[in-house]
Amino acid sequence: MKVGIICEGRLGGEDAQVFEHFALRIEPGAVVKTFPQGNKPELIEKAGDVAASLFATGYTRVLIMWDVMPRWGRPDGEQQDAQDLRASLGGAGVAAHPCLFLIAIQKELEAWLLADGSALSAVLSTPAHPVSVPNTKNADTVGNPKKRIENLFARHNVPFGPQPVQGSYVPKLAALRIAENIPTHFGQLGKIASFKRFGHALTATC
Repeated sequence: MKVGIICEGRLGGEDAQVFEHFALRIEPGAVVKTFPQGNKPELIEKAGDVAASLFATGYTRVLIMWDVMPRWGRPDGEQQDAQDLRASLGGAGVAAHPCLFLIAIQKELEAWLLADGSALSAVLSTPAHPVSVPNTKNADTVGNPKKRIENLFARHNVPFGPQPVQGSYVPKLAALRIAENIPTHFGQLGKIASFKRFGHALTATC
């Protein structure tokens, strides 16, 4: 199975890293590649052409993933985003493709990373400073999950990177580390609706 994931962000960014990591944990035998398109307006504009190109070049299923927040000055929320994505996909002739899946993450990617306290505890802890972070139930309803994680990093003064900034959450450096420490069966993350849709998109017959 060859999976293309169209998402926000840039090559090597946190979205691409985390989606590829989780996809390969769910479907270890798959070939998975992310195709970041920049910000959400850019993603919506390009989604149809990119999806059509992926199907035409041998990808067997395509996932389009985005954060509901921020809105980038756009009205409403997930429904509006999905409607605009379907218009882009329709223009490229792939809107009805049975192996095309749209997955909105409520609030933002950090909702997935915030859910399981054991993963955050592992990343925030040092031998001299063990940390215990509780699970966050319904993390996808937290108003600003990225800020919540930033506050945790600041509170525990965690360094990241070759020239670390003490107490800073740097998504490109830290997001994958958190994802890698999510328990085998995904723990609290596995209860989040958008993550369940992600798993279904990778495993459903289409």
